[in-house]
Amino acid sequence: MRYIDTNVILRFLTNKSSNKKLIDFFKKIEKGEEEVKCIDMVFFQTIFVLKSFYKIEKEEIIDAMRNLLTFKGLRMKDKQTIERTLDLWERHPDDIIDCYIVACMEKDGESEIYSFDKKIERLGIRRINP
Repeated sequence: MRYIDTNVILRFLTNKSSNKKLIDFFKKIEKGEEEVKCIDMVFFQTIFVLKSFYKIEKEEIIDAMRNLLTFKGLRMKDKQTIERTLDLWERHPDDIIDCYIVACMEKDGESEIYSFDKKIERLGIRRINP
């Protein structure tokens, strides 16, 4: 199985109508006719670039990334944790990486974190100063 890079996802999400070959490629991924491996870092880098460079609103990014997660041929290590991350990020003004940390903690049954970041407590976990 081949891996997919951030720039391919970004080009698909930001230029949908301009590249028929790319659109067809993602239609195959959506249907499961093509399988690609997406590592978490690529997923989060895509979000970062959409937000920082393209200035796309958080809600629109969440919708686009949730849609991408439904693609049958998109393989990720743990889609459920990524989905939970988007759920947390949608409801909280926190940084998406804080949301990812909490989603991973929930999966592992943990509730405490060493952190100096007081706002992470808004996500329902206990922060401990190291």
